[in-house]
Amino acid sequence: MTTVVEAFASVAASVVEKFAGRNGRVRGSSVVHAVHPERWLGEIRVPAPACRVGVAGFELDALVPTDDAVTCARCLQSGQYSTVVGTGPRQLALWD
Repeated sequence: MTTVVEAFASVAASVVEKFAGRNGRVRGSSVVHAVHPERWLGEIRVPAPACRVGVAGFELDALVPTDDAVTCARCLQSGQYSTVVGTGPRQLALWD
């Protein structure tokens, strides 16, 4: 028989898998956040915005995975935006 903790850990693992190497967008928003593991229940960790913006009381479906580049200013300032290759600020050429 599966314990409650094992059930939650299984759900969390499937969510973590969806975000492997990806960024996230809070449902209903166009802002793309860097994603990092955040403590959810006990020692179980789930993907969460690196800027720590609130996400619907940790409703796991409220953060949607995306391959789009990070656009959240707080995530970019945190330096935690390297979850997807090619994201983050770009160095502009000084001369052409």
